[in-house]
Amino acid sequence: MFDHLKYLTSFIFPMCVVGFLLSAPHDSGTALVWTIPLWLLIVIDWLSPRINPYQVKHIVSSWYYDGILYVLAFFQFLIISLLVIDASQFQWNSPGDMVTSFVNLIVMRILVGTTSGSSAFIVAHELIHRPRRIQRILGRCLLYSVCYDHFALAHLRGHHQRVATPDDIATAVMGESFKRYWQRIFVDHFIYAWDSESNRLGFSSKPLFHRRMLANRVLVGLIIEFMLILLILFFFGWAAAFIFLYQALAGIRLLETINYYQHWGLQKGKAKNILAWVNQSCFTEYALIGLSNHIGHHQNAGIPFYQIPFADDGPKMPYGYFVTNLWVKLNNSSYRRASEKILQQFGHLNSLHEQEQTDKRVVKLPSSIIMENHSKL
Repeated sequence: MFDHLKYLTSFIFPMCVVGFLLSAPHDSGTALVWTIPLWLLIVIDWLSPRINPYQVKHIVSSWYYDGILYVLAFFQFLIISLLVIDASQFQWNSPGDMVTSFVNLIVMRILVGTTSGSSAFIVAHELIHRPRRIQRILGRCLLYSVCYDHFALAHLRGHHQRVATPDDIATAVMGESFKRYWQRIFVDHFIYAWDSESNRLGFSSKPLFHRRMLANRVLVGLIIEFMLILLILFFFGWAAAFIFLYQALAGIRLLETINYYQHWGLQKGKAKNILAWVNQSCFTEYALIGLSNHIGHHQNAGIPFYQIPFADDGPKMPYGYFVTNLWVKLNNSSYRRASEKILQQFGHLNSLHEQEQTDKRVVKLPSSIIMENHSKL
């Protein structure tokens, strides 16, 4: 009955990061202590109960769920503002000051990079699918805060059209390492978005510089992001500009890690209606505002996160997203071996299920013929 309240867990980590930034700068030891909430979230996700697929969600007003998105967006903008202000106040005069400032920057990268992967990308991902223009604009503003505006075009025009097929650049192929995936997807998303806009504007046979170039959304996004970096550099200094770019890179890397394991090995899955991996972590579902219910999202991307029914027609991930993120990065070969084994077992079970259905049809056919002939007598 109170399931809707569980989505408030998505505020826990952003609030911790705001607390860290408001009380900065810290000495080296205290700064490292502030990373404990992140490790606790990973442990909670590891111990999280599984989702009950038969449980009916109690949905309240859409304003409540949209309000969660708006508060998370506010947290993101607040965090980025505090980040650059704090970084501008670091001291670099003595070796001790340099060590303290460096440790604070590293902890900022860990904490703010993680919130950018959630409060920025996850909220933006939800909003760019919404029908209202103001919500889509807010989604793009969030993407500006991580210098990844072109992701919206690559995601909507590319990934959702070609998911779980060999033509989808965001679907990691069987056996592909995260290192290889990261090296190509970081570039491929931009290339796809640029080519998509060029085709839309009819630039394929026109010179590079054209009067309609400013209608190119990718170029506009690059200009805005570049101006944002210059403003930070001018008003807050090189350390602020550096950590802003560093947190953006960390957030992008977190996003692409999620893309990596959501569809890993399913490059031919669409033909069998297997669109993504199933995640059963209850904590992941609520802390990441429905992102893990990825199959249902691809079945109908226009449905808000709170209305998507749980779908489990796919291979099952052994852990939630928090744990899997760490697993993919720290021991990718282990992740790939385990995932390949799960896919092999899933394919075998599917084959058995298909054979059972075929056998049932074969058995029913003669029986129906006999009954039909008997009725004629």
